[in-house]
Amino acid sequence: MSGWLGFSLLAMGLWGTWGMLSKLASHHLPPLAVYVITVSGHALVLAYLLVTGSVTIPWHPSGVAAAVAAGLCMAFGLLFFFQALARGEAAVVVPFTALYPLLTVVLAWLVLKESLSLRQLAGIALALGAVWLLSK
Repeated sequence: MSGWLGFSLLAMGLWGTWGMLSKLASHHLPPLAVYVITVSGHALVLAYLLVTGSVTIPWHPSGVAAAVAAGLCMAFGLLFFFQALARGEAAVVVPFTALYPLLTVVLAWLVLKESLSLRQLAGIALALGAVWLLSK
């Protein structure tokens, strides 16, 4: 198995479980409370990485700025995700918000000048169709 595939499968499994646990939490807590408690999980992982010396952060202004901006996008996206999850069904909200890679593909094409193949465009169409089917 390729190095990226194993980590991708782990991420997919954890994120799939995260979506269900997030909805379960929203049955018992308001969205902002779910957000704050969820982010505490991020803090635990961060603390582990810092305490074990697993990470060093080199100074590169553009890289640091992009990473901070990515973190803000993730944080606000998560905040809005919990608001949506509290108001909708997990079976609809999670697949719909899981379309975020489509925006990444379009932005990578526009901003980073990455190419899009016909196969990738077909994948985008199929992903949109899958979310439509899951949301009905």
